[in-house]
Amino acid sequence: MAKQPRQTLLAVLKIALLSTSLPLIATIFYPVYPGTKQVNSLVFAHKNVKSNPQTTVNLVQNNISLPTEQTTQDNSKIESEEPESNWIEKEKSKIQEFLIEELRWLILISILMGLYLIVFIFHPRWLLMLPTELKIPKTPITPQIKLFGGILGVLKYNPRVLDAWIQKYWATFEKKFLEISTIDEEKDYVSLPVELNGIEVDELTWEILRKDYQREKRIRLLIWGEGGSGKTTLACQIAKWTMKKQLQSTKNSQHLILPVLIEKEIDHTEDDIEPIMETIVAKIQELIDKEQIIRDELLVEQLLRKRRILLIIDRYSEMSPETQAHINPDAKDFPANALIVVSRIEEDFWSLDTKIKTLRFDGEKLVYFIKEYLKKHGKWHLFEADQEDFLRECAQIEGIFGKQKTVTPLLARFYVEKMINSKENNLTLEGSLDNIPDLMLNYLQKLNGKGEIETRSLYPTVTEDAQLIAWKCVEKNYRPSYTEREKVVEAFEGLGRNDGTLCLEYFEKQLKIVHSIGYGEIQDRNQIRFTVEPLAEYLAALYLVRENKDDEEKWQEFLAKVEDKLGHEEIQGFLLAVRDCCLVKGGEVQVPSFVADEIGKLTNSY
Repeated sequence: MAKQPRQTLLAVLKIALLSTSLPLIATIFYPVYPGTKQVNSLVFAHKNVKSNPQTTVNLVQNNISLPTEQTTQDNSKIESEEPESNWIEKEKSKIQEFLIEELRWLILISILMGLYLIVFIFHPRWLLMLPTELKIPKTPITPQIKLFGGILGVLKYNPRVLDAWIQKYWATFEKKFLEISTIDEEKDYVSLPVELNGIEVDELTWEILRKDYQREKRIRLLIWGEGGSGKTTLACQIAKWTMKKQLQSTKNSQHLILPVLIEKEIDHTEDDIEPIMETIVAKIQELIDKEQIIRDELLVEQLLRKRRILLIIDRYSEMSPETQAHINPDAKDFPANALIVVSRIEEDFWSLDTKIKTLRFDGEKLVYFIKEYLKKHGKWHLFEADQEDFLRECAQIEGIFGKQKTVTPLLARFYVEKMINSKENNLTLEGSLDNIPDLMLNYLQKLNGKGEIETRSLYPTVTEDAQLIAWKCVEKNYRPSYTEREKVVEAFEGLGRNDGTLCLEYFEKQLKIVHSIGYGEIQDRNQIRFTVEPLAEYLAALYLVRENKDDEEKWQEFLAKVEDKLGHEEIQGFLLAVRDCCLVKGGEVQVPSFVADEIGKLTNSY
């Protein structure tokens, strides 16, 4: 921070030097009297002195009266020399005026420089009121000069000024950011095993990431892995680390950071601003809770370039190609120098400096995760007395995955919720869950139990309704995405029900597994999506199994559509979910055996 005032002072001095030197430079190229040839004053003086003594000496030596004609010629010569003497006086006057004008400029620049430094030290945020373009007025010897953002940017968007702007809105921003549903759901973080640039790390901490953050002027992360492996959880935790621990960093990175989460499709509405910038401005506008609309796009751009904004792009692989085209870190004009991209696949952006792959776990890592999760939620006391029973429960989770013997954090979390529910309600006779579809349904029923208590009303069709909503979110591209609220309501109406809107409100407000997409008043928030992608995939797969049943023609049509979409790694999760549901629930509705076999071949999981 100590370097910033010194750098700013040097910038001001450079501008002052430039302003005072411009008139001097101009005099080299512009004559004093336009349209006439400029005369060297020293040469003129030399010529004048040389001619006058010769005339005087000749008159004294000869002591002869000059003829009348010659006298007339000499008088004419003297008269012609008089304007040249006046020209010298005028030249002196011009130089004096020039020096006075220069002195005025120097005094003005000094005053402005002093005012700037006072404001810069005591009220730096006021400098944002500077214009984006400054004009130096025309003078008698210099043309009008325009100073553009290159010079003004040093003064107006200095890091100290940006930090002062962030400081003003920090408290409001932090409070509202932590209230975002995606962030709030990940408030109880348990460390996960990951691969950091190809090296496996048992526990990713802020201290490990901070080394890159302090060393580089740009930090861009890719967090990738399968659905339910904790990608979004990790991205949210990194955002919280930067908000809480940034002031404990070294002097090169001691500044506040505003994390901005983008998890929706980008809609472009204005012609004079880039779509990605429009979205970021809208998000910041909502989080700072400012009545006056942010119109300074350059301010937001500088916040991005100088790592005052941590931009988080969640579900990048599930976004449409149009939105992905607007978010291109490889573009030379992409402004975000602090960036996290969350994707199901390993994106090939060359400008992403660090790659973090989320992993499954088993054995000791699984036991550690479950134990820490119970402690975070204040439920460890339910299992602390009987360690053998606790370890037995942990071992049962691995049975769900058969030969894989590995567990994703999401499914481990669902199973822990089942363990807690059994202990708290003394459900000793509860059947053991040995498959993923039942584990998903068990999680849904647990949420519904709490929702029924809050609303004091029963919801017997929650399973079927959840499957319908999930299918509408998946059917377009066979991967979890957003859907129009109206389409879901129409689907309910197609079943002869007029309560589609109320159902969506229940899933959004009570169960909190569906949330609306949009930013404040900018949009109508008419799009919805599931908060947990694997849950959406399995519920949609259960819907498909229930709808197609034993109809071979429908299944053949489905497999044909799948083959057209092969090559997209994002659909792997949904296809595996369909296969699991066919194996577990297919016998109840007589799903043809070839369906699971064909999907197994397509996904290399046969």
